[in-house]
Amino acid sequence: MRTAVYIRVSTEEQASDGFSMAAQKERLTAYISSQGWTLSNIYADEGFSAKDTKRPALQRMLGDIRSGSIDVVLVYRLDRLTRSVLDLYRLLQDFEKYGVRFKSCTEVYDTTTAIGRLFITLVAALAQWERENLGERVKLGMEQMARERKRPGGPPPYGYMLHHHQLIPHPEEAKVVSRMYQQYLSGYTPGQIAEKANRDGHLGKHGGKWSGSTVTRLLRNPVYYGALRWNYAEAGGQQNKRDEWILVEDAHPAIVDRETFLKVQERMGLRQRTHPRVLSSPFVFSGLLYCARCKAEMRGKTADIRKGGGKRYRHIYYLCKNRANGICQAPALREDRLEDEVLGQLSSAQEEMGSVFRRIVQERCRSSTAAADDRKQITKKRQRWMKAYEAGVITLEELAARQQDLRRLEQEMSSGGNEAFFAPGAIDWRQWTDWKWIWQQAAREERRHLALLLLERVEAEAWTTQGKKKQRTVKVRAIFYR
Repeated sequence: MRTAVYIRVSTEEQASDGFSMAAQKERLTAYISSQGWTLSNIYADEGFSAKDTKRPALQRMLGDIRSGSIDVVLVYRLDRLTRSVLDLYRLLQDFEKYGVRFKSCTEVYDTTTAIGRLFITLVAALAQWERENLGERVKLGMEQMARERKRPGGPPPYGYMLHHHQLIPHPEEAKVVSRMYQQYLSGYTPGQIAEKANRDGHLGKHGGKWSGSTVTRLLRNPVYYGALRWNYAEAGGQQNKRDEWILVEDAHPAIVDRETFLKVQERMGLRQRTHPRVLSSPFVFSGLLYCARCKAEMRGKTADIRKGGGKRYRHIYYLCKNRANGICQAPALREDRLEDEVLGQLSSAQEEMGSVFRRIVQERCRSSTAAADDRKQITKKRQRWMKAYEAGVITLEELAARQQDLRRLEQEMSSGGNEAFFAPGAIDWRQWTDWKWIWQQAAREERRHLALLLLERVEAEAWTTQGKKKQRTVKVRAIFYR
């Protein structure tokens, strides 16, 4: 009898129950000798659960069974082979199909009779119940740990390291994480952030290169503002529903503040809601403009017009998508006329926007003044320490260490922004809320980004003015801001 020995062990079982690979192998080979059988091969799955049949050695054994090179499958115990009733039924069907017997070294089964098949099915059902019951207990325990702000296990995410089972920021990786958040808010895409990190030599947690998807997952992870998220996804990677998550605030030191994290989520949500084709469109109002008559989306197109003297002019128009199938008869809108109308509506709120802008500038001016005072204090400290060194109060090593601390403090202050820009009287708030002036200074791509940041939806239609000289213009019927 050509015998296939199948052995399996998980880490927990090897530690607590004594089903080590060596022990199983010794018992099973002794059993083969006592029966006078021939050992065909040993198939060993170490560290694999029996919840399914996705195990390399098991699949290799099934392949050998189909090739006709095995007469009997021998296991130490039934739950070494499977802990699922459905999987057991399928395996026994395969064994029967290819004329292979199944034998357990420590249990007596006779699958040729109805009562024997019932008995083995009951044993498998008990093994499955034991596995699922253990899983529920473990899940409840981990859930309680999460609610108590204790990390339930697993390796630390990039940017952190473990110290006494608690997450603390990694000195170098935390800087990379913080930089990635700032880059995204500055307009970089996840792919561009990944490329820059790879160029700068910053490798991922396991030494791999960054990709756009890994940066996206990093930007979405609330762990970086100090929250503990548990039950986010199943072991297979499938994401759970949001109401099934456990999110505990202030569980460990943060790398980015919560406000920055929420700004990133808001911007990522905007990019998700907007089709990539719309984001890359050369038309300023693509994805934002809708027909005021039928509410359908209006799409951009270019038209070249030749006038007297052979001069060619290029105009950009927007057409209702329902016009092609005859549902809507709305005329095309010229982009330059639409721009004038939209900018006019933005300018009508100039005073209100100017008030907000002045308040922001005033706050930054106050912080700029405070920063200037801090720099004066640093200069005084540096002078005092130099005098202390000259007087022999502190050593050269102590002076160097304190000077280094001051330089680090100055670098942190300088990274906070350009105080000169926000100095009193440095800018004219009226100019920075003059949308027509801003629009004239901006390149076409910049106008596109500005429209996406400011506008949610614009509903407009072509309009002909009445009077001695009729003139075609654009009428904005509704405008929604972000």
